[in-house]
Amino acid sequence: MTASEALRQLLQPVLSDWRFQFGRWIDSGKTFRYAVLKPMGGPMAGLVRQPAFSLVLIGAGTDPLTAPERKAQDVIEKLLAESGSLVFAQPGEPIYWATDDGRPVAEITINTIINR
Repeated sequence: MTASEALRQLLQPVLSDWRFQFGRWIDSGKTFRYAVLKPMGGPMAGLVRQPAFSLVLIGAGTDPLTAPERKAQDVIEKLLAESGSLVFAQPGEPIYWATDDGRPVAEITINTIINR
C-alpha cells in the first residue's frame, strides 16, 4: 500500500461527507464539499520513505467560513490519535483562504513516514 492510499484510507471516515479527490480538484458544483489530497514530494526515497501531502478542504458555496476550519481540526485530531498503516503522520497548522467564487478553504500539510 502506498502512503497516499494509506492516508486516504485513514481519513475517509473523517471526510465521509466530503467528496474525496486525489491529485487535483475537479469542481462539480458549489453544492458539494471537497477534500483534495495532493502529493508534495519529500526527501530522497530509501528504506524509509517520507512523502508529504497537502490536504485541501473546500467548503460548499452555502457553508459558513468556519466549515473547512472545523473539518481541518477533525483531521488534525485524527492524525494525532492514530496513523493507520503509516508509521507516522504529522499534520501542520492549517491555512485559510477562499476560492475565486468565495468558497471557504482550509489547507493542511501532512508529513508521513512509511516503510518501503
